[in-house]
Amino acid sequence: MALALVLGFAVVSAPLAHASESTRWEVVPCAAGTKALWLPRESGAGTDISCTTEEARSAAVKAARESGSPTRIANVAVAYSQQFADRSITPESTCVLGAKGAVGEAIGTCVAA
Repeated sequence: MALALVLGFAVVSAPLAHASESTRWEVVPCAAGTKALWLPRESGAGTDISCTTEEARSAAVKAARESGSPTRIANVAVAYSQQFADRSITPESTCVLGAKGAVGEAIGTCVAA
């Protein structure tokens, strides 16, 4: 089921499907020792992107898995899918206005060009 969720999310969230040529990624670097990582939300469905460490993300993932909450466990799968999908984003990539993403190790927000 988790694999189906991950694959389904990757297909549904395929970035840039309706991207506009008049957009660009506004990139904000993370502080030294941190990088842009998608994290599973602790309450409710979803994920958030943050400048954090791999260790902090691992702790959040472990807590979500140990919670036994199907929603939190699904959030882990979605966070990993988002991180994987963001590997193709460059500062020059077209994007969907308002989207967030990991642009390299920085956080990007899609803005009008």
